[in-house]
Amino acid sequence: MNYPSKNHYTNIANIYDNLWSYSPEYIKFTTQKIIEHLHLISTDTLVDIGCGTGIYSKEILKHIQLQQPIICVDPSAEMLEKIPANSRLNPIKMDGVRFSQKLGFYDKIFLKEAIHYIEEKFLLFQNLWQRLIPGGIFLLLLLPPIIEYPLFAKALELYEKKQPHYQELIDLLQKVGFAVDSDIIEYPLEFPKSQYFAMVENRYMFFLSEFNDTELAAGLKEMEEKYQDKSVLKFSDHMVFIAATKPE
Repeated sequence: MNYPSKNHYTNIANIYDNLWSYSPEYIKFTTQKIIEHLHLISTDTLVDIGCGTGIYSKEILKHIQLQQPIICVDPSAEMLEKIPANSRLNPIKMDGVRFSQKLGFYDKIFLKEAIHYIEEKFLLFQNLWQRLIPGGIFLLLLLPPIIEYPLFAKALELYEKKQPHYQELIDLLQKVGFAVDSDIIEYPLEFPKSQYFAMVENRYMFFLSEFNDTELAAGLKEMEEKYQDKSVLKFSDHMVFIAATKPE
């Protein structure tokens, strides 16, 4: 596994939902797309790998009353501690590859914006094939290889260096035996500049944790100069949805 330092998630666990929620509309929109691409029904046993604080699993339960609790897997105890008790979510402290090696059978599995942490991607996909029932679906969500976020230049360069290309992941899933469909969903984002700068300062994206305080301060200064005439930042979020179905 290639996770950021434990301190990164210890530091942001208390503010993670605020950093990543963007807005209730964004969460609802993305969750509806997850439900659609998973063809989720009430009888499904669902796994959320890399769940963080369970933002999307909690929202799923607002739209579908699953008969079984959602299994929420994450290696960060600090993140899992933010999941309310008796919330119909079953938190499991474990990394995705290790979880995929444990015996169990599931109808649907999704992994949102965590594949960049996993080095053994082919092994993970092979294991998930074994965990899914025939006709089961694994939904992989990730950002595209290039983003147009209002970040400083070195941050965008590092992102492009670290972010896996979705086509490579599609190829691996097909090699395992999955039937794969993909889609790119766009959602317009709008932030007060001060809010977005605070998100960057708190290292809301995974790769920002690799910049020390001095480097981050320099990046924020660059951003301030670039966007000095703007009070609101507008840009689009593009999310790649890869639905991998295990044939019947």
